[in-house]
Amino acid sequence: MTQATQTLTWAAAAVALSLWLAAQPPAGGPASPQPTPAPPPFGLKPSRVPGGEIFDAPTVLDFHVQLGKTNLEALRHQPREYTPATVVVNGQAFTNVAVKLKGAAGSFRYVDDQPALTVHFSKWVDGRRVFGLRRLHLNNSVQDPSFMNEYIGSELYRAAGVPTPRVAWATVRLNERPLGLYVLKEAFEKEFLRTFFGGADGNLYDGGFVRDIDQDLERESGEGPTDGSDLKTLVDAAREPDLPRRWERLQEVLDVDRFIAYAALSALLVDWDGYPLNRNNYRVYFQPEDGRAVFLPHGMDQLFQRSYLELDPGWGSLLGWSLFTIPAAQQRYEDRCRELYTNVFRLDTITNLIARLAHTLRPVQPDIEPRAETLEYQVKARFRNLRCEEILKPLQPVKPPNPTSAATPNPVAAGPLMATTW
Repeated sequence: MTQATQTLTWAAAAVALSLWLAAQPPAGGPASPQPTPAPPPFGLKPSRVPGGEIFDAPTVLDFHVQLGKTNLEALRHQPREYTPATVVVNGQAFTNVAVKLKGAAGSFRYVDDQPALTVHFSKWVDGRRVFGLRRLHLNNSVQDPSFMNEYIGSELYRAAGVPTPRVAWATVRLNERPLGLYVLKEAFEKEFLRTFFGGADGNLYDGGFVRDIDQDLERESGEGPTDGSDLKTLVDAAREPDLPRRWERLQEVLDVDRFIAYAALSALLVDWDGYPLNRNNYRVYFQPEDGRAVFLPHGMDQLFQRSYLELDPGWGSLLGWSLFTIPAAQQRYEDRCRELYTNVFRLDTITNLIARLAHTLRPVQPDIEPRAETLEYQVKARFRNLRCEEILKPLQPVKPPNPTSAATPNPVAAGPLMATTW
């Protein structure tokens, strides 16, 4: 077993355990005390994976970000540039921490409002880690009043074998101004890459805001090609006009199984603002051991909001329509949808998880119950629209955005599916 496979096995085991616990009925109702988690399988200990102390179970931390007048003014004028701050985490102070604003069109807020923040502990202090991590994101969750979508998406994607940042929460103060509850996320740092891939030498690209892989993407890290040739090779394979040859080429340069799992769960979760459906909120990592690309989900605050989305959506990304106009890939996609619907995307799992998260957040967000009920309603609406007979039947052929750019396959026969409880 390679180091990468062993590390991913540990991570998957932790996710499987947390999802199993979430699926168990909360003893005494949602307000009852949380049970003590069973020991993780395969000998996994929180210390083996950086950040385990805060991500292994639903956790709420306390962050106090202290900015001087000069630094506050710097964020007013250059919000995307780091400025020094003192950050107190659960009572422990860290000085000379790099802080900047984050967020895109829907979530960005200025520093005098309710800003989302990136907190970098080691940018100006070499080797410093907090909970074993260099960098963390504090998301204002302005597009998700439940504060739970990121956590649910992260758990389910990782259970499906798709590497995804872990999630917790924090109460945040900026100077003496309380900002309220925030979603705390780990960053796409080397610790994250080592956890899932056993190393961090491959090129990591930031998808930016609604940008596809054929556009100029920022290379965040890596020791691979500096000219973007790895991305160009992937784009060229996706644009191969001959379908059998395209299938061969894509399997050489893309981790096809992981991408299909990503696309299938995107459709099930209605992750409409991710890469497969909207070429947004993603990273691309090229595994150094074989050079194949892995797509990593990011920004999952708007799940379930479009419960009517079908499983044969109009893919908005280059790889989406390029891959799923290939009959063999379409067959794998349908099979993966059924497998995830049966084993991962389960109504009891998700609704029990919502109840447990509400229990965790209630002490710091007293009005969380109505928000949790709204999210649960959205989840159930999604399941109603994914009736078993609907999932059992063959999906419709994928139609590319430009009918002349790829052939349209014939419908593929569907296989059997074990229905979940509804």
